[in-house]
Amino acid sequence: MNEVKSNAMSMVIDMEGEPLILHPIRLRDYENALGLRRRAQEDFSDLDPGSQSQLIYGRPGNNGQLLFANMTLHAPSGLPIVLMERFEGLTSAVDCKGDDGAMSLTFSSKGAYEYALRIWGYINEDDDKQFLLIANHDGCGPSDERQPYKVSSVTEDAADLTIKMRTQVTEWSEVAGSYELDFGRSIPQSKKLRPRGFWGDIANVGKDVLDAAQGDFDETKSVTFGVNVGKSGEKTNIYTDEKGRFSIDCIDCYVAGSWQVQGHIVVENFVLQDLTLAASPSNFKAKLELEATVTASKSPATLQNSKELFSAPIPGAGIAVTGIFKLGATVSYEVGTSATFAGTATAQFGLEAGLPNDAKVVADINNPTSSSATGWQGSSLTPNFQVTKLDASITLAAFSQPKLAFGVELVKVGNVDVAVTMKLPEISSTLSATYDPKGVCPSSTSKTGVKLENKATESLSLQIDLDLGDDNKKPSWSKTLLEYSQPLGDACFPLNIPGLGPADSSSTAAPPSGTSGTSPATCSPPGKTGICQKTSTSCAGGAYISGYCPGDDSIKCCPNAPKPSTTPPKTCAPPGKTGICQQTSTACPGGAYISGYCPGDDSVKCCPNAASASTPAPQTCAPPGKTGACQKTSETCAGGAYIGGYCPGDDSVKCCPKPTTPVGT
Repeated sequence: MNEVKSNAMSMVIDMEGEPLILHPIRLRDYENALGLRRRAQEDFSDLDPGSQSQLIYGRPGNNGQLLFANMTLHAPSGLPIVLMERFEGLTSAVDCKGDDGAMSLTFSSKGAYEYALRIWGYINEDDDKQFLLIANHDGCGPSDERQPYKVSSVTEDAADLTIKMRTQVTEWSEVAGSYELDFGRSIPQSKKLRPRGFWGDIANVGKDVLDAAQGDFDETKSVTFGVNVGKSGEKTNIYTDEKGRFSIDCIDCYVAGSWQVQGHIVVENFVLQDLTLAASPSNFKAKLELEATVTASKSPATLQNSKELFSAPIPGAGIAVTGIFKLGATVSYEVGTSATFAGTATAQFGLEAGLPNDAKVVADINNPTSSSATGWQGSSLTPNFQVTKLDASITLAAFSQPKLAFGVELVKVGNVDVAVTMKLPEISSTLSATYDPKGVCPSSTSKTGVKLENKATESLSLQIDLDLGDDNKKPSWSKTLLEYSQPLGDACFPLNIPGLGPADSSSTAAPPSGTSGTSPATCSPPGKTGICQKTSTSCAGGAYISGYCPGDDSIKCCPNAPKPSTTPPKTCAPPGKTGICQQTSTACPGGAYISGYCPGDDSVKCCPNAASASTPAPQTCAPPGKTGACQKTSETCAGGAYIGGYCPGDDSVKCCPKPTTPVGT
């Protein structure tokens, strides 16, 4: 039997994968649109420095939706937060580009001016006191971004109701060390919240947002990333045997649909504490249709092969908040095959698999046991089989494996990669040329034909890779979230197979590896050799090893039994004994094993010879003024009391002095 293997190959499609930059959404507009505050309200408490602040980001996405990220920023040590967009309604002018290097705020009322001066004036009392001002105003920092400033002093201009601030432009990487961030939620774009300088300036934003907020306001939809790779009807060679015996082509392989993604991130002092991603398919399907052509002798051969048809970033499938985080996505599509074949055959086989829209996979980097996959058992499977030529037998297994990988980059924290691999599914088919004088197939009188037996196995696995620097030692991990099989039903194809009779029907069929009638396939797991056989039979070499044999899970690698050792055992010589070193799992003829006289771990100890165990040569001992012999304290000492400290071994062996001869005898 020959085994044919090939290394996986990749064909990368050049696509742009830059994420969509989410821009600041004014918090007052957001709250007004949700009906959380009255627009005419004048609230001086918006000027108060606080321990945390909510920051909303958004941008129009696909399907008329507005992509959202909701961030709660916790104040760095000694820097309480003031959010300018909260109190902008109390000002008549904001100047971030003063000639004297100061920022100036002109208030529209004396009450607001005096309140701000009183609540901020504490920083003038000590050179070390500051607060963090986050600006979202034209001229304050880069366009379409929030800009943090450290404010170290304030001065007053009562005549103009103006406060001037001594400020220092600050990077987000300095102050965004602790936050919670939810991303992936969206609302319909018709709810016109206004990000500064983006998708048009709404002149009457107050009225527009309030009007837009009337009616239902859906904030529960996830961001949707389209996943469409491959083309229907495009032919790609998966494998061609170098001897020209076997070839297999993908004649219709593609992935289509989309995924909805949500996420939650917790960072404390620039250390990632939690990241959870939830992804659900939306009208997602994968089609796998292969054509196998066999021209071989009657003796069976096997192959195992996989090929990555494409791998590329998903166009536009990513979001980013400048200076905080970035989410990107990549899709790859791998097709794998294995086969045992004999004779000649031409067959098309495969299926189309669809995932239910209510399926969901959750990845929790902190807790693999909390990561889960639900709703996948409702997958739809539509098999496709066509046999045009076959005069022996062929066992085919193939899988369609899309992989969706999300990469999360956290500024000054590190990177997290979350990969969801879906085997959709692995299909295993056995086609056998058959002769039956009464008719092979129920629907035909043909005495020859091809019988098909097949099943499908689906699986979903999750892999988390972390690169978080030396301060965060969270381990990477992987986990299979689900795996299950289901029958696809049997089929029969009436074919005119010249020369096939009762003898040919039974002798030309190539049985699966591990059954009688053919030499079993060999396998080579690391450091071992073995044969592929049915797991229902006993394995002489111990436990079966998965992943090294073609076919389904009923066929695995049975390692060859180790040959008996011809090396003589190592001898050992504890005090007064001789013996051999051997595994403590075997019986010791000489009684109890003795530690410390054999190389290796505690599973190998000295087994004293039976003779030396029963008649050991006594060892002499000489305590002061006496002579004697070392012996077990469990035996009677003819010389009276045992004397400790003069014999080797533990307290069970002591010196028994010789008896003293009485005077006068």
